[in-house]
Amino acid sequence: MKAKKGEWFSLDWEIIDFYDPLSFEQFDNSPSFLYAEEDSNQIESELINKLDRLRLTSIFMTSVFVTSQHGIKVPTHYQIGKFMPGDNPNYDKWLANYHKINFEITEYVRDKEALNQKNIYLEHAAKIIRHDMHSGINTYIPRGFKGLLRRIPKDAIEKYKLDTSIKLLSEGIDHAQRVYQGVYAFTNLVKKDSVLEKETCNLKEILLEYLGGTAYSDQIIIEDLITIDVNKSLFCTAVDNLIRNGLKYNDSETKWVKIFMDPEDDDTICIQDNGRGLTKKEFIEYCRPYVRKEGQEETGSGLGLNIAAAIFDEHGFRMEPQKLEIGTIMRVDLDANDKKYIIS
Repeated sequence: MKAKKGEWFSLDWEIIDFYDPLSFEQFDNSPSFLYAEEDSNQIESELINKLDRLRLTSIFMTSVFVTSQHGIKVPTHYQIGKFMPGDNPNYDKWLANYHKINFEITEYVRDKEALNQKNIYLEHAAKIIRHDMHSGINTYIPRGFKGLLRRIPKDAIEKYKLDTSIKLLSEGIDHAQRVYQGVYAFTNLVKKDSVLEKETCNLKEILLEYLGGTAYSDQIIIEDLITIDVNKSLFCTAVDNLIRNGLKYNDSETKWVKIFMDPEDDDTICIQDNGRGLTKKEFIEYCRPYVRKEGQEETGSGLGLNIAAAIFDEHGFRMEPQKLEIGTIMRVDLDANDKKYIIS
């Protein structure tokens, strides 16, 4: 997580290897807070390497402090945007009994209220997209287009050379409907208490259908994949983001991406490319939104990897990179519901 000098962060850990006594020793000594002594692009990296038998499940900036009975200023477990004053009455009561809060919290309470209001705006916009745009894209335009085709004589189409225009309109409608399906799936996640809508899909079939109209479809090799319950649009979007990255950040003369099942694990799908490669440290850094490598010539928003990771997380899947001598294999564990893997 990116940090500026003087910032504090609260940390949560979990044990990876329960058979090694050292894991429990590391867990007992794992820090709850982290102080940035200098500016850092990934403040948690040193701890992750040091506590190699633990997994960092969450890291949040914390900026509410108390003065202890000994006059020492220490951070509380209040986490901006997640755990704020007033959210846990028992914790607030404990602070009041044992500490004197000397930090003005009004600003953070107001920030949280502003965030809630923005979420309301976003949910309202999602309703407009989901309902009001649905009729135009999926009903009125397709019906009107089909009605015109039935009424235009074939000799008129040939006479005025309308074949290309008709083909473009047809492909444009199909494209708009596919895009709408993706937007619909994303906006569904904005709803309060939303549940990810899934259906049983053969992953090879839905990826071939999704990627068939792309300009880079001939650079993708898809082997036989399993059938599993996924959100079709979101899953394909996540895989497509990994494919785009694999082809974009790639200096090979012939660029390619291969999708296949792990021969040693029937529940893991692999997306392999022959690009520049991605380490686990870089993966954790670039999974954060809007983070891109400095001095990079390629343009982009820095959201592709973040969105892919978030979509897999919504499904209960776990994604990890495996850097190769040439390229990377992004391994997606499709049976990871019982595992925690959270990137702040």
